[in-house]
Amino acid sequence: MQLKRSDHTPDEAPTDEGFTLVELVMTVAILGIVTVGLVGVVLSYFSTTVDTQARLTESQSVQFAAAYWQRDVASIGVRSYDSGTKTFPLQRSVGVTPACSLPSGMLVTTLAWSEYDEDDLDSTATPATVTVSYLTRPADGARELIRVRCTDATSDSVVVVARSLNAEPTVTCDVACGGSGNAVPTFIDLHLSAFEQGRTDDAAYTATLSGERRQS
Repeated sequence: MQLKRSDHTPDEAPTDEGFTLVELVMTVAILGIVTVGLVGVVLSYFSTTVDTQARLTESQSVQFAAAYWQRDVASIGVRSYDSGTKTFPLQRSVGVTPACSLPSGMLVTTLAWSEYDEDDLDSTATPATVTVSYLTRPADGARELIRVRCTDATSDSVVVVARSLNAEPTVTCDVACGGSGNAVPTFIDLHLSAFEQGRTDDAAYTATLSGERRQS
């Protein structure tokens, strides 16, 4: 009878595979510490991303308003013909009465200028009066700034130029805003404050939009 030799020698110790309880507890504890740190980093990242995106939105909105404001201020200058001196003196051009009806809202200011017909060669002909009114109205829990352009009594356009305003805009001039003649303002500033919903901080985005009158 032939005996079959065993694959293991008597001197071999049995193998012990797997984790001990102590090793398992330490692993869970280390994973907990690492997870807490990662959660903090991720939450901080998302918070920073939201604030950064909100700031970018506020900045873009203000830049959009600035493009309109600078162009409108550059255009102001209501003219009338003085037959005695044969000149075209400047009339009041800031804070005037809008030439057409406006949507409901809080009026900030109205700028105005004369627009002559380029095909009419009579320099003494009465020009059209263009007014551009800026006003605010409630929108999405905040306020938005709209621009209404009128040619005489006709409303030409209504455009939203800024959103998420958390305060009423104010206007300042280098001289009295309601002056005429040589006292018509040359520099006019529009002060805006915006706060986009969803931000985690409480600091509003503020900006001053500056414009300069071209006419002299």
